Amino acid sequence: MRFSAAIACAGAAALAIVAPARGQETPRAGAAAPGPKGHPAEVPQRADPEVPRRPAGRPAPPVTDGDRPVVSVSGSRPRASTMAPRSGPPQAVRRSASPTQMEQMIQRSHDSVDFFELVDDMLDEVARQVSLLDPNLLSPMAIRLVRLSPNLRPEFAQTLEARLIARLVQSTPVKVTICAECEALRSRVENGAWVVTLGAVKQDDLRRLGESAGIKTFMDLDFSYSADSGVIWMEATAFRASDGGVVWSDAYRSDGTMAVLLRDGNRIPSRAEKAAELEQKLAGRPNYGYALSIGIAQLGYSAPTGDVMGAQVSFRLQERFGEDQRTLFGLSAGVLTTGPPSTSKKPQALNSILFGAYFSYDLSRPNLNRPELWAYGEAGGMFSGNEGNTFYAESGVDVHLKFRLSLMAGLMYVLPTLYSNYDLGGLGYRLRVALNW
Repeated sequence: MRFSAAIACAGAAALAIVAPARGQETPRAGAAAPGPKGHPAEVPQRADPEVPRRPAGRPAPPVTDGDRPVVSVSGSRPRASTMAPRSGPPQAVRRSASPTQMEQMIQRSHDSVDFFELVDDMLDEVARQVSLLDPNLLSPMAIRLVRLSPNLRPEFAQTLEARLIARLVQSTPVKVTICAECEALRSRVENGAWVVTLGAVKQDDLRRLGESAGIKTFMDLDFSYSADSGVIWMEATAFRASDGGVVWSDAYRSDGTMAVLLRDGNRIPSRAEKAAELEQKLAGRPNYGYALSIGIAQLGYSAPTGDVMGAQVSFRLQERFGEDQRTLFGLSAGVLTTGPPSTSKKPQALNSILFGAYFSYDLSRPNLNRPELWAYGEAGGMFSGNEGNTFYAESGVDVHLKFRLSLMAGLMYVLPTLYSNYDLGGLGYRLRVALNW
């Protein structure tokens, strides 16, 4: 039965295939429909749900500014480049910094002073003080002992000693000797007790070391550091090996003042300077100074020859006051002259005396390396004799070029007055070079 059913199914399938070829069957749904004459018939597409679909591809990753995707084009299509243009604004070309800009960036990058920089400042000061002494009183000298505060490592004593020896040898005429026995550790038994000693502990030991090694003086260092306040203290003492007499001694305290001065030149007053300034203020003692300037001045004049220009010399007596001595007030006296009389000039000659009050204020912070910019104002009287007597006012800037010379430039207004049948006055200027004390 199973064999007969299989033969019947195969025969039915063969008849279904042969029948369309003979034209005996009507077209099936989805078959080609007859088209116009001369054109092929349109074949409609059929979607078979049993055919497996192509899996959807992964979504393309988003394009960022740093990615540059490749665009594929055909060979016959003209194109200048196969790379997609980068989106976003063009990036600016980096330029190399100048030496001045590099110094400023280095200064701004450090908001604190390094510990070893503070140490070097104090060691340089020790070497400077020793260089001022008579080398015959110290040479040859050896460093006997370096004491450190408990918050420092013991190995730092050797670093401190080596740095000080290097500065003394390079910057002073004092001869330095290495004392090996000064750091020797000895042990002995006395009265049944074990005694450990470091270096020379008695005056006889120092005298013996001085005679055997040829050492005339010893130096002791006491170094302390406070991490909370960032302050370093150091005491140095030099004494004779023969009798222990002190030859020289000094104490140092460093809190970043000298390091800041070396970095950017900011002027930071010391405790001694602040105390002296306070004592001076309490005692009412003024801080006087004076300046001598020379230059040219131009005044308005209504004559056909035009404005008057002449040489000008002035002297100023001044007093500094205020915070950091940044305010200045004084009296100014000067002479303006156009030279000897001449019939070709109008006026033939102008010889005037200027006397007035002067006020100035420092616009820049105290600095040891950079010029200081002062703004000043001056007002007074101009005396030319029987006529031409009037008042004047001036305002300008004074640039101090470290430490005595300065450049002064100001606009000057003279109250118009009659002089030699013409009006003298109006807007003018003065340019001067000053020497300050």
